[in-house]
Amino acid sequence: MKIVRWICFVFSILLLIPQTVAAASYPTPVKVKLLPTATFLATVNGNYQLIDIKTKQVIPFTNPIAFSQTNGAVVATINGVSYTSTSGFLLDEVTRNEQHDVTIGSIQQAGGTSAPVTYRGSFEITPGATAPNLFNTLDMEDYLKGVVPGEMPASWHKEALKAQAVAARSYAYAQLKKSSFLQMTVASQVYGGKSKEQATSTAAVNETAGVYATYQNEPISAYFHSSSGGNTENSENVWSSAVPYIRSVSDPYDRHASNPHYGWNTKAAANIVSSKFKLTNEQVVSLRVTQKTNAGSVQQMEATVYNAATGQKRVVQARPSFVSSPDAFRSFFGVSLKSIAFDVKGNANVKVKRADDSEQTLDHLAGYAIQTNSGQTLITVGNASIRTPNETIYYPTTPTEFTFTGNGWGHRLGMSQWGARAMAEKGFTYDQILKYYYKGIEV
Repeated sequence: MKIVRWICFVFSILLLIPQTVAAASYPTPVKVKLLPTATFLATVNGNYQLIDIKTKQVIPFTNPIAFSQTNGAVVATINGVSYTSTSGFLLDEVTRNEQHDVTIGSIQQAGGTSAPVTYRGSFEITPGATAPNLFNTLDMEDYLKGVVPGEMPASWHKEALKAQAVAARSYAYAQLKKSSFLQMTVASQVYGGKSKEQATSTAAVNETAGVYATYQNEPISAYFHSSSGGNTENSENVWSSAVPYIRSVSDPYDRHASNPHYGWNTKAAANIVSSKFKLTNEQVVSLRVTQKTNAGSVQQMEATVYNAATGQKRVVQARPSFVSSPDAFRSFFGVSLKSIAFDVKGNANVKVKRADDSEQTLDHLAGYAIQTNSGQTLITVGNASIRTPNETIYYPTTPTEFTFTGNGWGHRLGMSQWGARAMAEKGFTYDQILKYYYKGIEV
């Protein structure tokens, strides 16, 4: 009887021990925060286990698993049966396999839509502020397979794709030294998972596997952008601090015949621009660029503001009161500007003859005095009537809109992707491309 009792006792202890299976390990793990909708489905393909993080219990499941959040706890629902955990769940790949993946049914997309996306690797679902957080952990090389085609067209020359792969690998590694995870958006790098993978970009990742761009033996923050507009820029002229390998270079390669980012223009309504300067009884009547770098990046702007009630004008500097860095000009005016290599002009420009008989071009008329038959009259806000030999026309005395014109797309730091394409097509190798755009590095 004692033997039977001991067997029963040992068996009961075994029942209390959580049943877990060792998860897959990744040589260079990368953790990415995904952006699912508040409730989402996970459909598993391959050998995975679902684990309650708090109890370490393995939960049997069939597809799909619905994840949601209630009262600060994550809920996993399988075939109508719900499991709740205050710590969340792991959806772990048991053994790493090229064919394994998980499809998340609704990942947020640009424009406010959502779509299913398939990912490699393992997942962690934890409580968020109002909805579950979803993290994808996978190997660096598999991560890059979902990044490179999202950042550069997979149809481009392979040496350009290889340069992009090394830049993205270096940038991800540098970011992970500062944070425990990356974002799936441009806040880190655009990551589209297995759904985004293309054969050509995957080949570029594989052929540069483990290769980094380094400065003083450390992988660099390899910033890249679409088009430099003819020059890349020093880091401190775009953001704040100087980075030794992010230096301005002349970039004739960026002028690829197919590059659409030259001569762009964007219009901003004058009332929106005025609101950005936090004006009450005044309006912006003139907007000017007052300082640029040798590479053509805007550093300072000023606005002339006019008070119609008093007839007074004053000049307001944009930095640092309203714009913290030059790069912030790209979004300050209520529209998106492609780069900070731009000029601006209002639509009230007019050529006038002054009292001394000289001619001058003005960008607004409000607040100026005009000589009439009956004496001087102060021009106010509205439309000025101008009589020509044939008709009377009405011309705005203040701009109703401002037009920004410029070249390039992005922050202009580090590698130009259009430049990399042109260099690759001219016979440069990926390491030569990287060393052209990042100064003093090793590959």
